[in-house]
Parts: sequence; structure tokens; C-alpha cells
Amino acid sequence: MPLRPLNREQAWLLPPRLDELVPEDHPARFVAAFVDAFDRAAWEALGIGPNGEPLGAPAYHPRALLSVWLYGFMTGTRSSRKLEAACRDQVPYLWLTGWQRPDHNTLWRFYQEYRGAMRHLFKRTVRTAVSMGLVDLAMQAVDGTKIAANAAKDRTYNREALKSLLAQTEAAIEDLETQNEKGGDPPPPHLPEQLTKAERLRAEVKAAMERLAEEEGRKRINLVDGDAELMKGRSGILLGYNAQATVSPLNPETAKGNGMLITAAAVVNTAADSGQLVPMLEQAEELTGERAQVTLADGGYHTAANLEAGRRRDQVLVMTERYQRAAQGPYFKDQFVYDAATDSYLCRHGQRLSFRGLRSSKSNGPRRIRVYGAPRAACRACPAFGVCTRDKHGGRALWIGPSDVLLRKHRQWMRTDEARRMYARRQELNEPTFGILKDQLGARRFLLRGLANVRAEFTLLATAFNLRTLCRIQNLVRDKALLGLKRFWSIPVQSACHLNRDFASTAATAPA
Repeated sequence: MPLRPLNREQAWLLPPRLDELVPEDHPARFVAAFVDAFDRAAWEALGIGPNGEPLGAPAYHPRALLSVWLYGFMTGTRSSRKLEAACRDQVPYLWLTGWQRPDHNTLWRFYQEYRGAMRHLFKRTVRTAVSMGLVDLAMQAVDGTKIAANAAKDRTYNREALKSLLAQTEAAIEDLETQNEKGGDPPPPHLPEQLTKAERLRAEVKAAMERLAEEEGRKRINLVDGDAELMKGRSGILLGYNAQATVSPLNPETAKGNGMLITAAAVVNTAADSGQLVPMLEQAEELTGERAQVTLADGGYHTAANLEAGRRRDQVLVMTERYQRAAQGPYFKDQFVYDAATDSYLCRHGQRLSFRGLRSSKSNGPRRIRVYGAPRAACRACPAFGVCTRDKHGGRALWIGPSDVLLRKHRQWMRTDEARRMYARRQELNEPTFGILKDQLGARRFLLRGLANVRAEFTLLATAFNLRTLCRIQNLVRDKALLGLKRFWSIPVQSACHLNRDFASTAATAPA
């Protein structure tokens, strides 16, 4: 077949406008419209002055810088240097900035100063979707995933290792100082590089030792990121954080398709998920303005305290038990029949477990536990000895707490077809969400360090995820008035070449 002619010096007959190079359904236009719709209150909530400063050299418009960061997070570009390169040679970024080219220092200073207030952007995406009826708030799913920290795992030390490292460092510093003193040359105006590094390491080790002494119960610390912790992930032990997300499905009638929206996001430096369920439920209710009827969660969230919280909040919690296989065994305590007349339990072999007394438990708060036990001689003679119990001295004992009735009811309900059908939807919400965040948005590793910083980074990742969802809906639904999108698109998409116009003339009303 013939070949197409190739001419890299081909000139345009008429020079097109930059606006013509960006398609109407391009995500960059969605980001620009999202940012352009901010009114003065929205900018002030971010801590950004919309009119700039009266004195000094002209600064880049915050609409341009914020648009660059949002579009960068949506496309998996989260480095200020990569964004600088993109603003030089990628058309969507050139369109967003109006053919301006902010360097990485400008982009980084903007991100560093205002990233703490990015939660307002996340809330705005959630409230916008809810106000347009795009989210099905009848059901939500909560889950967590481990994300690696921006630090090396092998620089994590316990107290003894820190003491040994400090001794080695001080010995190395003393040796370097001795070498400098023996030379006949005058002392250099600056410390040698090796000595500077050694003294910096000594300061880091001392600071880490002081922090370990202050934080009770902590056994180890990383010298690069002191907030990161060693956690067990799917690929082994990693140094990182536990990112939590509450996901709600889209309303198929209004959203015209399947999809998810993140309605709550948080990051903690503890590996366990059990303590994060109630905070995630409260945050999702705060951001959406409604309380979901059903919440899906895996066994990592299954505790008596969480079930009690769900009952108080009048929310149905559909979650499996952490030790589900043991709970289904023939000698689990649910299989023992309670006799209220004698205040005792009867095992499947006819042996009675009588009340022995009360015990105190501090797990999940102070509680009083009722203890029931069988005669040890009867247990040793029972054919189930070794399976039901291996205690030769005490025999089988049952510890019955105040929440055992609730736990038993929840186990029985989770065996029903209705509960199994609802729980099956959990994988349709959380797993794809974390897959998109990690594979498409590059969230397998945080770029920032410190718990407060990674929380802001993950919040912006959740914001970018929601913006991608809203952008897809906009492209699927051409009749924007059908969804009430005029409230969101209260100003038309303007060319980014006019970013220097007065802010007040572009202010628009949007949901808070």
C-alpha cells in the first residue's frame, strides 16, 4: 500500500487558536469549568486571595495553578517537576495555563501552601454529585488499603538499634574530627561533607530516640518518615500508611451508567481497620448530608463495638467475621444452648457448663464478662476433648460478654441470602476504586512525608477520582439540564487564554 507523506516542516495555512486543539469533551475542560465555578467564598475557604496582591511582580493566577494540580492528579502526574515539563509541551496543560509555563518551584510553593485546605475541594465534589442526584446513598462500602511511604523500609529502627547506630555515628564523628585536627592545613571554612552527613545523622537519631520515649507503646520508628509504620500488605511487609475510603455507587437512573464516588477519605498510621469504621461513617454522613442505610465492610472492621455503634446509628452493617471459619465450627460457643432456669449452658454432648463468676475485660472498653465452665473430669472423658478444648486442668469455659447476643444475631443474619447478596456488592465498589487509584492515578506510593501531608495528598487523590467520575457522566449525558447541571455549570467554559481577567467578573454560584 502507498505511504502517507511525512513532512515535519509542514506549516498551517491559518494558525488555529489554542482553544481549538482541546476537544469539547476533554477532561481539561471539565477541570477548568470546575475551578472557574468557584465563587469568592470557595476561594477564601482554600485560603487563597482571589484578587492577588496590589504590589510586587504579577503572579500566576490561582485558577491556573489549581487547574494544573487537579488535572495532574487526574492523570497520575503528581510531581511538580513533571508538571513543569507538562506545562511546556502538553497541549491540555498549555490550554489550562493560557500558554503560560510555571516552573516547578512556583507549582510546589502553591501546593505546599494550600494542600491542607484541599478537603474543601473533596467536599465540593461530593456535595455537587449529591445535589444532582448522581449518588445512590442507600448503600456504601468502607475499606482500607496499604500505601507505601516515601521512605526506605530498612531505615526503621527500634530503641536498641537506635542506641547502637548513635554509638557508631558518634565514633565516626570523633574519628573524622581527629583526622581534621592532625592535618597541618588551616581548618576549612566549611565542615567536610562526610562530617556534615554524620552530624546530621546523629541529630536525626537523637530526635527519633526522643520521639520514641515520648510516644508510649511505640516500638520502632523510621528516620526518614517518622509517622510511617511497618504494615502487612498483600505483597508482604511494607513501610507505609493505611488509607481508608467510603465508596457509594452511582444512581443508574441519573448517572446513566455504572460507577463509584468516594464520599469519605482518611489516612491513619495504624494497620488495623477496626477503629476506623465509625469515623468513616461520620465523615460520609457529614459530606453527603445523609446517612446511608446499609454499610458494607470486610472482617477487619468486625468488632462488638462497631456493631453497637451501628445499632445506635440505626445503620445496617453488612460485614463478615474476622474468624469466620472458627465461628462455623461445631464447638463454637454459639453452639452451646443456654438454660435460663439454671443459668447454665448445655454442650452438644449433654454436659452442663455452670456459672463460675465475673471477670473484667478492658478490650473495647471496660466490660464485665460472665464465665461458665464444665467439670474438668467430664471434659477429659469427653470424646471431643482435644477439639472442643485442650485445657486438662480447667475444662471447657465460655466467656459471655454484654455484646454476645448482638454478635450472635449478626452471625445468624449474615447467613441469610439477603445478607450474602448485599455483601457480594462490596467487591464491586471498593476493589475497583483502589485499583483505579493505584494503577491509573499512581497512588501505590505517597510522594509526601508525614501523616498530615499524606492525608492532604490522599484527599486530593480522592478529589481527582471524583472529578474523573463527574467528567465521565458529563460526557455520557449530553442534556445537562436533565440532571440540573446548570447549577454546577453556572458559567460557560472559557478559554484559558484570558486568565488575567478580573476574578469578580467570573464568580459564579455553586453548591458549598
